[in-house]
Amino acid sequence: MRKLLFLLGTLLFITGCAQERIVEDLGFIHSAAYELNESENAEKEGKLIMTITLPQIAPTAEDKLTLTTTANTSKEGRTQLSRQTERVLVSGQLRTALFSDNLARVGFLDTIDTLKRDHSIGLNVKIIVVNGSSKELLMGEYPQHPRIGRYIYEMIEKEAQTHVTVDTTLYEFIRDYHDDGIDPIVPLIKKGKEELILNGIGLLKGDQLVMEVHPKDGRVFKMLHGDYLGGTITKEIHLKNEPKEDDYLYISFNTLESKRKVMVKSPSEIQVNLEVKGGIDEYTGHLELTEDEVQKEIEKDLAKYIKEIGEKLIKEMQEKQTDSLGFGQYVRNQSSYNSWKKMNWKEEVYPDAKITFNIDVKLKGFGSVK
Repeated sequence: MRKLLFLLGTLLFITGCAQERIVEDLGFIHSAAYELNESENAEKEGKLIMTITLPQIAPTAEDKLTLTTTANTSKEGRTQLSRQTERVLVSGQLRTALFSDNLARVGFLDTIDTLKRDHSIGLNVKIIVVNGSSKELLMGEYPQHPRIGRYIYEMIEKEAQTHVTVDTTLYEFIRDYHDDGIDPIVPLIKKGKEELILNGIGLLKGDQLVMEVHPKDGRVFKMLHGDYLGGTITKEIHLKNEPKEDDYLYISFNTLESKRKVMVKSPSEIQVNLEVKGGIDEYTGHLELTEDEVQKEIEKDLAKYIKEIGEKLIKEMQEKQTDSLGFGQYVRNQSSYNSWKKMNWKEEVYPDAKITFNIDVKLKGFGSVK
């Protein structure tokens, strides 16, 4: 009985000593932006510009509170930002971390590592690179989207599903960074007039941004990156017997499914077989798409298009020494431990490797035909 009373007393004592936190007093950081300070006074002011947004809780308050400062590290910046508000800053609700491309080009692992070490920050935080100033993007006015943090988070999620861009979490970034057979990829966004715009896919070499994939080529990149569901390719097409005389000839190909198979003949010779199935959503010509000859010509044209984009992308990736498609993982899996460790894959073997594509496109439907 005495033990029971002692236990109850201890629990009451601990509960009474727990720090009370009132929600209105907390500043939940939803988005954090980091930018390289390139001003002449950077040495004196600090090399990192840090900006955060806090959604307002009181219904009468404005929709967001944005704070910014200049510091040498993200932790120092956090301390300085705390001095700008009466609310206690907490990171448990952080959803997006944005990095300006000027910082991404020199590398931002230090800041990523700080996020990783903060136990209050979840590993599902989205990692995003901004074309331009991340501070200006976060401080911009978007009348249709007053909650900027939520706007960014939901836009990345939606567009990643349609394969215009990718959805990279803190966990995935760290995982790929430490894998010697693949490099991280990130979504790119930029500030529009009163809106944000997805601007393609950023390819990194380690933690440095070295290449950008145009949004139009993003879907082909995603096909080459791995198995792929959904997404539409729209391209100009000129079929052999097309009776229409003007140049307004386009086709929209809705990809239902694509499967990638990587064959390593040797570390310096890799073949990628890609099977793509889909249907025609729109066609502005006058040919009858149900004819076998027309279908085969469209399939051949689409396969050629995907192959050309793929070869263009892989050539640039090899020049920039970024293995964003993860070919190194396949080579590593077929190599002994010692031979892989002796192989300088990313800097010596991969840049000169012969990588070829076999693309097989099959039409499975014709959707709405104009």
